[in-house]
Amino acid sequence: MASNVPNDPEAFIDAELERLQVGLRQLKVQYDMFFAGSLPRPPVELRSELDKIVKRLSGAAIRKYSQRFHLASLVSRFNAMSELWSKTLRTLEEGDRPAPPVADRVKAERLLTTCRVTDPAREEDSMKLLHARFVEARKKAGEGEDGVSFRAFVKGIASQARRLKDKTGCEEIELRIVVLDRKVQLKARPR
Repeated sequence: MASNVPNDPEAFIDAELERLQVGLRQLKVQYDMFFAGSLPRPPVELRSELDKIVKRLSGAAIRKYSQRFHLASLVSRFNAMSELWSKTLRTLEEGDRPAPPVADRVKAERLLTTCRVTDPAREEDSMKLLHARFVEARKKAGEGEDGVSFRAFVKGIASQARRLKDKTGCEEIELRIVVLDRKVQLKARPR
């Protein structure tokens, strides 16, 4: 590694600062692509490489004020962006925010739960559980805190179930709570 280090320490520091600045731009672009769903995983290799540069420069004896100032501003920017990315990743892992879409799929539907019923008006336990999950999913998606009343929920499902049974002649209805385009929907289909 000694052969890659220039004899002039100021030139070496300038080169490392330039690498750090370019790397920060690339890292921001890669994280943006990851959160948009274009990359399958976060850019941890580039982030760890930049972290090593920051540690190496932080321990170096920098004499020029302009280089110290440049380093301090780049480190501050790197730390702020790292904190933001970590928080965003944490919310994705905890499920507080919908996962990024898969790059090749347009309008992918994400299934949250299913329930099969024959008569929604008479299956109160199943309906209560489904209603609770529906309201919770809407809150997580930020679609309104007031929610849907249990009575209105069951009445709507019973009406939809009657129409499906009349149309298809089925005895059982499958109810599905799905997320499509960051909106929570309740869908019914004959079984």
